[in-house]
Amino acid sequence: MKIGIIVASDKERKPFFEVFGSPDMYHVGLNAYEVSMWRINSEKFIYLILSGIGEIAAATSAQYLIDNFNVDRIINYGVAGGLTEHQPVMTLGIVERVVHYGFDATPSTNYRVGEYPKLGLYHSPYLDAVPDSAVQDLPKFICASADIVVDSGEPKRRLYREYRANICEMEAAGIVLTCNRNKIPCTMIKAVSDGVNDDIEVFNRYVYNASKACVVLVANLIKTAL
Repeated sequence: MKIGIIVASDKERKPFFEVFGSPDMYHVGLNAYEVSMWRINSEKFIYLILSGIGEIAAATSAQYLIDNFNVDRIINYGVAGGLTEHQPVMTLGIVERVVHYGFDATPSTNYRVGEYPKLGLYHSPYLDAVPDSAVQDLPKFICASADIVVDSGEPKRRLYREYRANICEMEAAGIVLTCNRNKIPCTMIKAVSDGVNDDIEVFNRYVYNASKACVVLVANLIKTAL
């Protein structure tokens, strides 16, 4: 089994090395894709890619893992902004649906902002990369995803009102759309680093701990469920 793991930033990647230790292999591709590999046992390998921030970076990184390392499944983990008071800092959960609210075809179609022709408004993984039974007790997120840093307060509340999303971030749509087109199972694990009313100072204070919570969950899933 080859497990591809996508992480956007070095701040989010750092706890992974602390939990999993030094990689068995480090690879830098022609396009500066950084991939670290761990051999868990004779049949299980992990490929961790540092994608960079944003949908395009995340989508191309997912495709890079699929094309160059033949991964069987992809897990994305990272931090997200909470959009309601019910998602306080350090809430850890699984993304159930994604809306790409940065996609706007409204001038030429009757679709609403975020709605793809034929694909609809919400995108769910083609298949989950981890068994449902292993994550059934975790909160389920609707994730608003776009290449946009969302300010606290009203901008976050607007995403909740318009899409019933309870978290927001910048990579999930690119990953789920790429995985679905390749028919690769994926799972996205997110931890809230800043609540609906919180600013960048709160994000900076919690990004490490929120990322570490994700990594600990990923490690447990790889050990016990995959």
